Amino acid sequence: MPGVILVVGRVRCAPENRDELVALMETMQDNSRLEDGCLRYGFFAAVEDPLSFVAVEEWADREALDRHFAQPHLREFSRGLLAIVSEQPEVAIHEVAGTEGFPGA
Repeated sequence: MPGVILVVGRVRCAPENRDELVALMETMQDNSRLEDGCLRYGFFAAVEDPLSFVAVEEWADREALDRHFAQPHLREFSRGLLAIVSEQPEVAIHEVAGTEGFPGA
């Protein structure tokens, strides 16, 4: 598989904001999956902490990610997110040169 752009984000909320955060993430996930160049996009609850979530995004190339950053739904998500999280979100962007399957799979 050729190289991709991998984005990993982490966020935590207060217990009273969990349902609102999940709804916000569902909307963001649904909108982002419709974008050209989006290979995978999902939010996942951390096993050890039901108030912590991890976002994993795969983009075909940097241009696709840059187009994503310009989308109105990303700006709306960011505003809503910053209003309800309990800690500063973390985001890391990785440029992956190549990917291969699990050995023996």
